Amino acid sequence: MSLPSTYSDNEPNFVDMVYNYDWPSTLLGPMNSWDPALINATNLCLKCAFPTCLYIIPGWVELYNKAWLPILKTKHPNALGKPIIEVWPEIYDFVTSQFESVRINKKGIFRKDQYFELQRDGYMEEAYFDYTFSPILKSDGSVCAIFTLAQETTHKVLNARRLKIMDEFGHLTSKVESLENACHRVMNVLSNNNAEIPYALIYFVEHNLIARLIATTFDYDDKKGWNIPDYLPEILEIIDLTKDIDKNYDTYITLKRDAATYSFLKCESWPIHLVIKEERKHIKVLLKNDSQAVLFSTKLDLGEGKVLSAILICGVNQRHTLDEKYMEFLQLVANQLNTFLLNAKSIEEERKLSKTLADLNRQKIMFFQGISHELKTPLTLMLSPLDDLINACSREASIMPYLQIIRPGEDSKIEGFDKGADDYLIKPFSAQELIARIRTNIELSQIRRKIIFQQCKQEETKQLLFSILNKIFSGLDLNETLLDIVKELHRRLPSQRVFIVSNDLSEFKNNKIIAIYEDSECITPMNNLFTEINDNYKNKLQTFTNLQEFLNNNSGIDICLDVYCDDVCKNVSILSMEIRLNNICWGWIKVYRSPNSIWLDSEIELLQQTSNQISLVITYAKILEENAANEIKVKAAEAAIKIKSQILANTSHELRTPLGAIMGILSSFENTSLVADQKDMVNIMTRASDVVLSLVDDILDAVSLDAQKVTLINRTFDLLELFENTIETFEKRAGAKKIELIVNCEVDMLPRFVRSDPDRLKQVLSHLLSNSIKFTNEGKSVLTISIKLQVIEEDKSDQIIKKGNLLIELYDISIGMDPEYIKHAWKSFSQGVMSITEKQDNIGLGLSVCKNLVEINGGEINVDSQLGKGSKLWFTWNIELLSITSSPLKTQISYVLPHAIKQKRILIIHPIEDARNAMLKYLKMIEKVDAFDTFDKGIRAAKRYKELNNQSAYDIVFINLYKNNEEEIMKATLELRELEVNNNHLVIIFIVFPNNEGIELAKKLIEKIGGKSFVLYAPITWKKLTNQFMHMEKNYVTDKNNKSPLASEYFHWYAANQDTSEDILEGDSKMKKCILCVDDNSTSLENTLQQISKLGYSTISATNGLEAVKLIDSEFKLLRDIFSSSFYSDIDQIKSQRISLILTECNLPIMSGFDISQVIKAMKPPISNIPIIVLTDLPMREIRNKCIESRINDYLAKPLKTEELETILTKWIGKN
Repeated sequence: MSLPSTYSDNEPNFVDMVYNYDWPSTLLGPMNSWDPALINATNLCLKCAFPTCLYIIPGWVELYNKAWLPILKTKHPNALGKPIIEVWPEIYDFVTSQFESVRINKKGIFRKDQYFELQRDGYMEEAYFDYTFSPILKSDGSVCAIFTLAQETTHKVLNARRLKIMDEFGHLTSKVESLENACHRVMNVLSNNNAEIPYALIYFVEHNLIARLIATTFDYDDKKGWNIPDYLPEILEIIDLTKDIDKNYDTYITLKRDAATYSFLKCESWPIHLVIKEERKHIKVLLKNDSQAVLFSTKLDLGEGKVLSAILICGVNQRHTLDEKYMEFLQLVANQLNTFLLNAKSIEEERKLSKTLADLNRQKIMFFQGISHELKTPLTLMLSPLDDLINACSREASIMPYLQIIRPGEDSKIEGFDKGADDYLIKPFSAQELIARIRTNIELSQIRRKIIFQQCKQEETKQLLFSILNKIFSGLDLNETLLDIVKELHRRLPSQRVFIVSNDLSEFKNNKIIAIYEDSECITPMNNLFTEINDNYKNKLQTFTNLQEFLNNNSGIDICLDVYCDDVCKNVSILSMEIRLNNICWGWIKVYRSPNSIWLDSEIELLQQTSNQISLVITYAKILEENAANEIKVKAAEAAIKIKSQILANTSHELRTPLGAIMGILSSFENTSLVADQKDMVNIMTRASDVVLSLVDDILDAVSLDAQKVTLINRTFDLLELFENTIETFEKRAGAKKIELIVNCEVDMLPRFVRSDPDRLKQVLSHLLSNSIKFTNEGKSVLTISIKLQVIEEDKSDQIIKKGNLLIELYDISIGMDPEYIKHAWKSFSQGVMSITEKQDNIGLGLSVCKNLVEINGGEINVDSQLGKGSKLWFTWNIELLSITSSPLKTQISYVLPHAIKQKRILIIHPIEDARNAMLKYLKMIEKVDAFDTFDKGIRAAKRYKELNNQSAYDIVFINLYKNNEEEIMKATLELRELEVNNNHLVIIFIVFPNNEGIELAKKLIEKIGGKSFVLYAPITWKKLTNQFMHMEKNYVTDKNNKSPLASEYFHWYAANQDTSEDILEGDSKMKKCILCVDDNSTSLENTLQQISKLGYSTISATNGLEAVKLIDSEFKLLRDIFSSSFYSDIDQIKSQRISLILTECNLPIMSGFDISQVIKAMKPPISNIPIIVLTDLPMREIRNKCIESRINDYLAKPLKTEELETILTKWIGKN
């Protein structure tokens, strides 16, 4: 990588310059006052061989190494020590937004081929970079700087675009039909790829100096004409160049760039005449608005001394420097135009020759028709008396046969043509007529043979050019390709030697032969070639070939008819053609023949076309070489990303072990007596550990998704139960923030049991609910669930499969998302920079994981959000509906309210409309349900009903309870009770948030109002409502002694779903149950043993699978001995020594947990009946099949929580 002109190796040591910089005058202060982490990062930056820069807080001050200078170009050395807003004001907003994201999240980001518009070399430049931003953390955990590694990829991106254009040219070469058609095809390719050449024009200039516009990339309007920008010179369809003969073009402007200095002609009109007059290959021009263009000239020999000049005008992208690579590409485009024109010329000549043949044939027919007409008159005068004489004579006369012979047959000429004759003569004819007719046919035959010969030559040339094009894209080595070209050329051009010589290139020495082919035995002497061509035609060809004018009009061509050559040590006739790259002579292609051999113009043209194709071959080879180098860099970057993912996965797995110990110990504090401050601290640590665990799981999922290792495991499950269980896990978090979590669904429209992957569906829903609650400070979060039936399909066994499509929508009044963030929200490690909040404490994986899982299922996910106004996020999920044919089974799985409740009249008072609508959908089968947002409306409705019907309006009242409406509720509930008729025992159900404040408030109100009162946690779900209604039928709270068994009612819906262990373990002590714990990690094992001991069970342990199997075998060997010796007399001792359950880690040394299970299950009872529970830090969906194969009974996910551990132990020890 070259250094910019502003820096050279003659400057003082760069590192010393940085250290000696006047840092006290900057925002950072003296370097000795910097944080040690920043000083270490500075040392690393300056010693790094890759382009590296530090952006240091405050102000994001720049500090960079020597390798960074090519990125800065002319901004060095003024950029050192300056804030980024002074160095890069053009990209300040974009880059600092990413800096802030890294600073807030403390996580790095990586971007590939990122587009920037940079003002670093006197103009706004298009540039592309691969880069990483990584945080540098101080000892207190805050970010003090951003460590940046960058690699400019501008040339790679531009080369890919340019190679695509050349590839399109290659596919169209054989499709040109005429000269104008060739121009239009070139313009079509350029207009479809206008990033490199914004506009282009082609003019044809003939010998009379009249330039005619043939094709352009500009659009044409029938009313306005060409849509041409104002800054371009006037574009005329016809230009008289004779008026520009005396025009002076002497205003040249010099543009200085970092790499070089370029000279441009300043002009107000296109200098077409200057290009033709001075025979320049190209001219660079500067236009009105300082935009640039390049004019290229190519000449085409039309024969008979006529030369057609084609002028290609290419606009230059204003965000590129017109450097050597850019000029090389433009020259390639001009060469391709020349190739198209040559091909079109050959086609037009072939078409013209065909027309000539047709004209000759038509003239021949007309000639003979005229002769026939002229002869018929005298012949008629001669034959008419003959006919009279024949008619007058009798048939038997002896003269009759002689008279009939004299009269010619009328159909003879037609029969002759039908049998392949080229011409005919009608008798009688003279000797002079016969000789003239023979001479004419001989000349026509010679012309015909000449035309066929030229056609064959043109076809051979076309085939050669096509074969070269095929070799370009075949991927052969450059030297092999050139050797094949030389062989093909030798086969078509009679010669002694054909070879290619280089000219002072870095890859080769001076004048080294690159490719050569010779075969002296196969040479056909040119003196004997084409003897059928008459002398006049041969002399014309020789005269044309030797004309000095022809050589002057075709620079780069050299012909020597008799010259001595050292390489063959004899005199030869030489035809030499330059091979040019970017208007520079790369080398020559030379052909040797015997001395004084002539060179036909078709052979010279063939060699010229071959030279152009060789230029394309060499250019293409260079582009491929550069792309191969870039591919190596890309593969290295991909390998680095793969290693990074593996490191993340390994780190995540390793984090789970110590995290498990922390969470296990914290869960053991739940049932202990702690003061309020201690409980708060434990709760804080518990929440923090839950966040860390969630992040670890997200990282594992993201790595698995990136590696495409995730597959969905379909099984049957209760759909509504999954939704409600997932939602209830967030009710405490929502209640703590006083967020109304609302579930809105038509339960009777949802199928109860479906097939899909419930774990993945729950994972997606949990991520979205977690984000919604996290970024909602107050208000509501509404989850809407609906289903759309899809087409019924048949599987391979002709069974009908019904499929459905779930639509889950989540609407909240959160802080919302920035539109810029939404664009990147679905990518891994993306995180929004939100101006309203600084709460983004995750690493931006949740939405990426959700998107990947939804797409694997075949669904869609999207979000509509406005910053500060909330978000609406939705996704679809495909499920398989179960076919239920049995009527009793259909009734069993349907959603039905208790019959007694359907006869009740219910009142709902809730200020939030979505909550009222959700409850109305649950209760739509009930006879009378009213819902109001205020107490006044509800009380008025109750009074009106009582007046009309003389009975109580309602049996059950649902009231949403807030602390700020306590007095209003008290007044309203007492008034409602006063409206009771015949003591109908109005039931009041308070809806409260599941937090201490809500519980205390409900308890206080129930004590005051008395009567039948219940409490229900928000959010309201179908399960909670049905459980509440069933409980009300059996037990309800009475108002006796002004007391209410609030706790039992409050926790009724929760306890109804729990398995109690008192009945299971009745009459048996936990201490008599021994649990074997197997784990190779001492910290994790100790944590597990302590949690089990606190639950009252006895424990033994092993550190690997083999040790565990030996321990089990020894325990039961002792058991067998007791059986045999005591004859069942010591049954209590047997029970006390027996292992009741095995709790094992799945990944163990020597023998895994799966191996332990297989060994135990292969033994005889009672050993094989021991329940085996596997501990794993992997998601169960990844090991479910292996657990089934190993006959493992159940599993527990790390980190262990006491209540989950107790539930699983109670379940399996009771069964055992």
